[in-house]
Amino acid sequence: MTDNPMPLELEHKLYYEGIHLFNEHEFFEAHETWEDIWRTACGSKYDFYQGMIQCAVALEHYLRSNPRGVLSLYNSYRPKFAKLPTVFMGLDVPGFLSHMERALNPVLQANPVPEKGSIKLDLATVPTIALQYDPFETGEAERVGRQKKF
Repeated sequence: MTDNPMPLELEHKLYYEGIHLFNEHEFFEAHETWEDIWRTACGSKYDFYQGMIQCAVALEHYLRSNPRGVLSLYNSYRPKFAKLPTVFMGLDVPGFLSHMERALNPVLQANPVPEKGSIKLDLATVPTIALQYDPFETGEAERVGRQKKF
């Protein structure tokens, strides 16, 4: 985290690029793209982008048939969204998290934890990110970007 957030124009480009990559099931690339924003984010956006990164990585672990990675990231990303409003940066947060849980549910509900290599992600269950509004047009991205984490 830094006191010099990324220029809004660049954040806008990378945010939407990450969404596009996520929706194309390019989870590793989405994570990499959002990480560029997260490194300079402040306040609520810091937690939001970290949570989005961890969601993408959880799905990447599922794609790579790594159930322990799925479980670890599931437990890591949920708290990142806990203090955010219901809709943040245009995203319906509870809806997105509910869809993520449905996608990960075969691993989450398994007992015992499946062996590495024994799980396969059903891409039809993966959430599609469709924003309710453009947070850069509404001024939300700039407004929440000024908050400090501490």
